[in-house]
Amino acid sequence: MKGIVYEGPNILSLKEVGDVSPGPGEVKLRVRACGICGSDVHGYLGITGRRIPPMMMGHEFAGEVAELGQGVDQWKKGDRVAVYPVDFCGHCEMCRKGDVHLCLNKRAFGVLDVDGAFAEYICVPAKCCFRVADQIPYSIGTLMEPLAVSYRGVEHAGDLTGRTVLIVGAGTIGLLALACVKMKGAAKIILSDLSDYRLGIAREMGADVTVNPGSGDWKAQILAETGGKGVDVAIEAVGAAPTVQQAMAALRFGGRAIWIGNNKPFVDVNMQEIVTRELSIQGSFLYGYEEFKTVVGLVNQGRIHVAPLISKEVSMEETPAYFEKLAKDPGSLIKVVMVD
Repeated sequence: MKGIVYEGPNILSLKEVGDVSPGPGEVKLRVRACGICGSDVHGYLGITGRRIPPMMMGHEFAGEVAELGQGVDQWKKGDRVAVYPVDFCGHCEMCRKGDVHLCLNKRAFGVLDVDGAFAEYICVPAKCCFRVADQIPYSIGTLMEPLAVSYRGVEHAGDLTGRTVLIVGAGTIGLLALACVKMKGAAKIILSDLSDYRLGIAREMGADVTVNPGSGDWKAQILAETGGKGVDVAIEAVGAAPTVQQAMAALRFGGRAIWIGNNKPFVDVNMQEIVTRELSIQGSFLYGYEEFKTVVGLVNQGRIHVAPLISKEVSMEETPAYFEKLAKDPGSLIKVVMVD
């Protein structure tokens, strides 16, 4: 079969790789779509240590069941599935608590030395597969993984009915957070980003107000939209000092910030602002098995609108060049998906 092999920083090669066969409890999938994640691009550049060559990346994927391993009876050939990309043991301390995403023995597909889905086929545990409805394109199926990240973060904010929410960052995670906030009935959604193009996508996805901090007094705009009080909830989806500072400064007294962004290890914040205005901060990391299951169900039911995120669908042959483009000159690209 063909696969895209990461062979070192800035080196991706489309080549013949060894075929795969499902073991007990596994299914073999024909990969029908696999999204390029920002972490994949960082891995391609060799700046994270989270990709150990030679290996194949790809953890945002959906496919068609091609073969069943021993003991698998809940799936049949031709079934359409999205994949929870973590093979968890089920018996360690974290798994017993239900936090399978923190499994002490986990294998994450497309990470470190575990091959992922930038290939024609992949074998995964049957327990990690979730049915994708016939009307949902496989490319949308690839968004289940980042959508679960955003969904978990938004859930930390609690009931959003009638509340005003700021989302800082209109990348994949920020825009998917927007979709989740919209579903939860917020009264007003404000989205901030430096890209007018991405702000246009945000408006298409339901943002009530968009703010470009590079084009004016963003704080004055937010105060004007909130009767001078600030927002109830701010969701930070970048992970850098300026965006964290913006999220905190936009909050009303007693407001709550959710930090999903995970870019810089250290950021400067105004501690006195947090203390004297009694602001609260909640971090959010990855997602759990049940959250992944939930977002698949929401997408299948048509309750979350995510299609505008997909900027480009490309072939396997085109994919290495798009890694390079996303790394060096992404332009208006948000989410690029390899499709079969």
